[in-house]
Amino acid sequence: MNDKFCVYLDAGHGSLDDKGNYVTAPSKMFEHARGDFHDGKFFYEGVWNRTLTDVVAAKLTQLKINHVVVSHEYLDLSLHYRVDVANWYHKNYKKGVYISNHSNASASHSARGFEVYTTPGVTKSDKLAEIHWNNVKDVLGDRIRYRTDTSDGDHDKEARFFVLSKTSMPAILIEHLFFDNFEDAQLLMNDEIVERFAEAQVRSVIKYINQL
Repeated sequence: MNDKFCVYLDAGHGSLDDKGNYVTAPSKMFEHARGDFHDGKFFYEGVWNRTLTDVVAAKLTQLKINHVVVSHEYLDLSLHYRVDVANWYHKNYKKGVYISNHSNASASHSARGFEVYTTPGVTKSDKLAEIHWNNVKDVLGDRIRYRTDTSDGDHDKEARFFVLSKTSMPAILIEHLFFDNFEDAQLLMNDEIVERFAEAQVRSVIKYINQL
């Protein structure tokens, strides 16, 4: 692979500290009425984000693809810090892309589906987002639902999220289903679904590198 390229991985929000305390916003957790999740009926988004990101990082290591995880093992590092770390390494270490892993929630708790975000307008991030969208469709097929905006000719949604608008490299933010929806949360707890999401992400990195 391209030795001058690096993937900057961000597992969104915080996670469980060594005492089992969830160290991020209450909105990043949800107690389901039934089921078995991270802590009984509680689903912790930050825990899941790290589970996926760790699988992606392990796959990249196996393939000898350079990567830096800019999030902490459990601390909810500020967005400024995560972006500053990625931008510094992008400038002084190796050029690359930024991938921020999340799962979503809605006010009604009924929304479902997978989304990829970039900043508004036509940018270099659109290429990575479209590659990833197609890989997720290939790897997961109809096992999940999809949420998209094709009004500008591609599948990504657009928003001025800090990690997208302040990074100095192509960047995407991925919302892997809705953790507060019971059906989606069950999918997210399925090891095979996690593996497929990670595999799609690695394939996207490889295809992006090969098109440079």
